[in-house]
Amino acid sequence: MLNKGFLLILLAVSVLYACKGRRKKHRETPPVVRIENDSMSAKASAADLLSSTMKSWTYFSAKIDVELRYGEGKKFNPNASIRMYKDSLIWLSGGLFGIEGLRVLINKDSVVMINKLEKTYTVYKNNAFKGISDVPLTVTQLQNLIIAKPVYALELYEILLQNENRLAITYNQEKFKTQHSFQKQFLTIDTTSIRDKSTPNFAEARYSEYSVVNGHNFPSFTFIIATSGQKTYEIELRYSDSDFETALTFPFTIPSSYEKTK
Repeated sequence: MLNKGFLLILLAVSVLYACKGRRKKHRETPPVVRIENDSMSAKASAADLLSSTMKSWTYFSAKIDVELRYGEGKKFNPNASIRMYKDSLIWLSGGLFGIEGLRVLINKDSVVMINKLEKTYTVYKNNAFKGISDVPLTVTQLQNLIIAKPVYALELYEILLQNENRLAITYNQEKFKTQHSFQKQFLTIDTTSIRDKSTPNFAEARYSEYSVVNGHNFPSFTFIIATSGQKTYEIELRYSDSDFETALTFPFTIPSSYEKTK
């Protein structure tokens, strides 16, 4: 799936193993966003309306309960741990029944996966991400998807819809169309969709159950549906212990005895 799959499938497949998630802590609901001079907002750009929602951060971590459904009634229920360093690293670790089976490190130029059960590792260069957009995907774009922010720079988007309740923005590339739909009251993303213009392939992430985590509006639940060829995948990601403040380490060592696979 890495070589030509949709970005959202990559995210879900990357977290197919992990440690048991903890109970979700209660957090306050997102505050209402006040848009100044809203009467003039018809002339505003996506950047004008949404720049204030792009709160700065350096680290992010969470536990994720995963349910992957595919084929005819097939289902897989692992859990995952994720750590991120803004614009640089995405680290995933996991296993089943308390045994770590997979560790993944996504950096600016590659994806490295360690399979601890089979004692192998695989390295994918960043050109493995080509196909989802007109340029190679970046760590930043992956991170934006995870934390429910627009995938690309706001300046690239056009406003598709704006009324009292809803806001939708779109980025129309040569091969793909990326669209985000927002609740106008909170300016939080409900859906992110990426559609291939030449095939029926698409991926859509639906975000819900927002709360305030260290000052960030963050969804504790993400539902992903994606099609690639004749296959359809449905993935549920439920986050707990989300944290934007704690400084993190990213342990990642490949034992010399592990075999490299293609």
